[in-house]
This record gives sequence, structure tokens and C-alpha cells, in this order.
Amino acid sequence: MEICCEGYLEIEGLWAAVLGNENDDKKIILARSKLILLVDPMLFVHIQDTATAKEIWVNFQKAFEDSGLTRKVSLLRKLITTKMDECASMEEFVNVIMSTSNKLSSVGMKVSDEWIGTLMLAGLPDYYQPMIMEIESSGVQISGDYVKTKLLHKFKIFSPYW
Repeated sequence: MEICCEGYLEIEGLWAAVLGNENDDKKIILARSKLILLVDPMLFVHIQDTATAKEIWVNFQKAFEDSGLTRKVSLLRKLITTKMDECASMEEFVNVIMSTSNKLSSVGMKVSDEWIGTLMLAGLPDYYQPMIMEIESSGVQISGDYVKTKLLHKFKIFSPYW
């Protein structure tokens, strides 16, 4: 939701009001109003006493920022247990791995690029073993981007559904 709100307010020329860098009262009021209209009414409890878009944003950050151990464990568990067979497509599988690793990074737990690539390979079904052996014998440094490109490029060749 955060990226959607930010993008929407940037397009509207109102993001500066959220950052507190706006002096135009009309833009400040407009940015606050647009944020209020973007959120579910159940979340109004977090913003009912705010006067500016910046206050709304700060309140939401406080309410929903979760960088604790439980969040890290949950994301790490998701990262290491994601299997391609459980995803609707190779694109979804790759996106889940990449986005989960980015979320871990945002809560202060950096996952190395080599680990991301290795976890992608570990989540593949057994019929991808020839491709994994090919990568291993190539001597190429394993990275998330390398494996992602390889998987998305070669998906149709190795897919039993093709």
C-alpha cells in the first residue's frame, strides 16, 4: 500500500506535503484528504486526530512498521520454504523469492545475492536437476539475477507443462 500511496501522490504533485516540504496550505489539505480517501475506514483510528498528510504518514509508519524478530522469522521462513510447485507460474515463484528477500532487507536482515540464487534453485522441482548441474559445472558465480534470468529464459524448455 505504501508504494501505491507514494506513487499516486507523486503523480498528483502532493508527495512533498507528506514529506513536510510543502508550504502551500491547499496542497497540504489536498494531500491529507487524498490519503484519507485511499485508506480503509477501519484504519481511521490511526489518523483521526491528524492535521497534515505528514502526520497521517508518520502514524501509519508507527502503526504498521514491523521489523521485529517475529517479522524476520516469518519472512525468512517464507523465503526458505517457497517452492516453484506451489506457485502458479515461474514468474510468480521468482517474484515471491525476490520480494521476500527485499522485505527481509528492509527490516535489517540482508540476504546475500548468492543465497537468493541458491534458494531459487533449491525451490525447484527435481526435473530441473539437469539445469542446476549445468549451472554448477559452468563455473559462473551464482547470483539472484543470474538464476532469475536463467529460470525465466529456460522455463519453457524444462517445463513438463510445455
